[in-house]
This record gives sequence, C-alpha cells and structure tokens, in this order.
Amino acid sequence: MRAVTIGVVGPCSNYRISHAQQCHVDHALRADAPEDAERVAKLAATLEVPLRIVRLRSLREEIRALGLEAAAREARYEALATLAREAECDRIATAHTRRDQAETILLRLARGAGPGALAGIRRYRVLPSGVRLVRPLLDVSREATETLCERLCLSFSRDPHNSDPQRARARLRAMWPALLEALGPRLEQALAGSARIAADEDALLQTLASGALREAEVPGGLDALALARLPPALARRCLLAASAGILRPERSHLEQMVGLLVKPRAALDVPGGRFQVIDGVLRIEPRRESSAPPRAGAK
Repeated sequence: MRAVTIGVVGPCSNYRISHAQQCHVDHALRADAPEDAERVAKLAATLEVPLRIVRLRSLREEIRALGLEAAAREARYEALATLAREAECDRIATAHTRRDQAETILLRLARGAGPGALAGIRRYRVLPSGVRLVRPLLDVSREATETLCERLCLSFSRDPHNSDPQRARARLRAMWPALLEALGPRLEQALAGSARIAADEDALLQTLASGALREAEVPGGLDALALARLPPALARRCLLAASAGILRPERSHLEQMVGLLVKPRAALDVPGGRFQVIDGVLRIEPRRESSAPPRAGAK
C-alpha cells in the first residue's frame, strides 16, 4: 500500500510530494466543470504527481433521494475509493478545515441532530471499500490553509455552489462575520472542541450499544423487552445500530419505536423498511417493492 508524505523545505517550487496521486471528480453538475479540471491538471503538473480525472454519470435519481450535497458527496467518495484501490493507495485525504467543521455542527444543530451527528466531520473513517478517508486539516483554519497555499504558490479555486444563497451552508457562510461579532472570535475553535468531545462520547455510546445488542440477541431477532429496559439514549442507539444499512430511521422514528418495544406485537414503518415486534421479538425488515403504504402503531 502507498502512503502520502509531504515535505516542505522552502517557498514555491522547493517542496515535494511523494507516493501520492491527485484525483479530481467531475460531478456533471456545472457547465464550467472543464475549467476546474484544467486548473487541477496545472496543479498536478506543478506538484509533479499523477492525476486521475473521473467524470460521473448523471446523479438525478440519487439527488432526488438524498439531496444534492449528500448525493454528490457519496458519489465522489465512491469514485475516489475505486481509484485508490486501483492505485494501491490505502488513504484518501481531503482538505476539510476547522471552518467546515464549525459550519457542519451549526447546520446539524439547526436540524435537531443527536450526539453522533454533533461530532461533526470525522477525523477519519473507513469507507465501505476498506479505504481510509482522512482529513489532515480539520484543526487548521481556512485562513491559515489559504495562506499556506499562497506561500507555496499553490492555486486554489472556490466552488460556486458554496455561494449559492439557496443552500443553507452558503447562507451560513455569508453570516459568519456577524456570528463572530455576536458570539466572539473563538466561535470556530469552541465548536470544533465540542465536536471532539461529542465524538469521544459517541464512541462510548456505540461501544455500549454493541454490547447491549449482543446480550439482546434471540432466535429470529432481538429481545424487545431487553432493549426497552435500557436507558432511552442507549435503546435509541441500539435501534439505530441494528438497522444500519437496512433502514433509515429519523430521530422521531427511534423515539416512537422505543415506546413500542414493550408491546408484544407492534410495527413502525420507516424509510427503507420497518421495525416489527412479534411475540416480544424485534425484527428489522427491509421494504419490498410491493409494500403497503406506511403505517405506525401497536397491533
């Protein structure tokens, strides 16, 4: 496997990057995408690293299901993971900064997110392909990152989507100076620190949930009453972990299902399928194409 190493020994051309490859993903969403690809090619030539450019197919269906930002992100990481495997690279590095982290936390707070989501952008995670996604600049401010690029004579471009007022993140960025004035200049650092604490506590909750799920295993599913006896926060996490990759429950679904665990027979339809309790056994069932309209409640 190849690792990424960067050595900086002076300004402009006096730096080197070895054992790395540069990748650019064209999401087929903007008319000026070829201009981005041209800028990336020039940067790769300056850095003297191999460049791979991937042009994605239409994401219309994925955007309809997940939204523009999530659909583009998932498609991008899938494409990058494929390239990483082909190049025998074990890591993908992205340039998310501390400002991106702070923005993500505020946006998730506005949606009423739980502790897992409030951990923000993870420092690293393993993609389904087994490739590790790392964010080495997550503790670095955007201003410091831009200054470093200028010192190293590295050009960078700004995604016009980040200035689109129809997007919540763009509106938040426009308000950022006012937020700093109202809440203090260390807002970004404070939010990033809260994310680190939330990530640690989320990891603990996940460990407790894994143990509780093992103890609740019974033939055909999970012991619903055993889950019902858990603290609500742990019961919700167990439901979320048990349904991962099958269902896509929202917080309200998890709260409702915790209340139904004490019933001998109950069902709750959620995106992707349903939770169902039959004779005290919780089953998680993916939705079939011919499934009936959603319903919820006890039988």
